[in-house]
Amino acid sequence: MGRVVDELNIDFVVSTGDNFYDDGLTGINDPAFQYSFSDIYTTNNLQKQWYNGNHDYRGDVEAQLNPILQNIDHRWFCQRSFIVHTEIAEFFFVDTTPFVDKYFLKPKDHKYDWRGVLPRNKYLSNLLKV
Repeated sequence: MGRVVDELNIDFVVSTGDNFYDDGLTGINDPAFQYSFSDIYTTNNLQKQWYNGNHDYRGDVEAQLNPILQNIDHRWFCQRSFIVHTEIAEFFFVDTTPFVDKYFLKPKDHKYDWRGVLPRNKYLSNLLKV
């Protein structure tokens, strides 16, 4: 990844996949943030703003959304959904996890942290209005 961005001279990074396998972060002080994000993406051209999506609902979901992580690593930007307006393009990011019924109805052996998403129907309705 570092070699590719060095050639492309990027302005920012969009990371839309899960951020921390397998079970998200345990809190804002989880060392996984350091060893799975800060210590991995170290090339000079990756020291730009990162727009992170599809945060993990296992573990402490609120940890990834906490602005304290931006104080730990200035590149980190993760919100439930957001819009970025620019002069050339408009980007919008929507967390699609709450739309997947099986995560709510048949979670198997996984425990999901739905804080900020419940009541689900109201959350989805408000999200779709944006």
